[in-house]
Amino acid sequence: MLRLNIRHQLPQIGMRSQPSQLDIRQPPTERHTDYRAARSNRGITQSRIEIDSYPSRRAYGYTNHTDFAREHGQKGLSDLQATTSRRTQRAWDLIENGMKKGQDNVGSYYKSQLAQRIKDQAEIVPRGIPDPQVTGIPAQLVGDIDPGNVELQINPTPTAQIDYRPAQVETYVANEGFIRQWT
Repeated sequence: MLRLNIRHQLPQIGMRSQPSQLDIRQPPTERHTDYRAARSNRGITQSRIEIDSYPSRRAYGYTNHTDFAREHGQKGLSDLQATTSRRTQRAWDLIENGMKKGQDNVGSYYKSQLAQRIKDQAEIVPRGIPDPQVTGIPAQLVGDIDPGNVELQINPTPTAQIDYRPAQVETYVANEGFIRQWT
């Protein structure tokens, strides 16, 4: 007896799919900072006392170079002229009257000079001595405060980087079907 044998296989369809992808990347924001530290540039000066004792020392006879030159500069020239004139007159007096009988011109001249010096030195003029000038200078707060500076600059990127890949579907025949018959 004859028999019909059939063997078959259905076709197989394969499918590869890839979903769509959307990648959005935002570039990092740039930040820049400018920083200057705050400083206190303040300080205190020392208090001090200034004492000007020159007026009281001058009463005792101490003078500085400026005052000494002012007081004695013109006096020296006038004293020089007076001394030259006086000695010239004295020389002429000695020449004309020095050798007369019964007169002691030289002795009387020196006696009168000595009496004049004693008279000038014997005179004492009392004067008050001024007090020294005392000036107090208090301590002072000097300097300025620098508050510093902090500046922050943010520079964002206005556009994002977008990478879009659309979905893909691929179909293929994985296995062709067949029908075989034999007897």
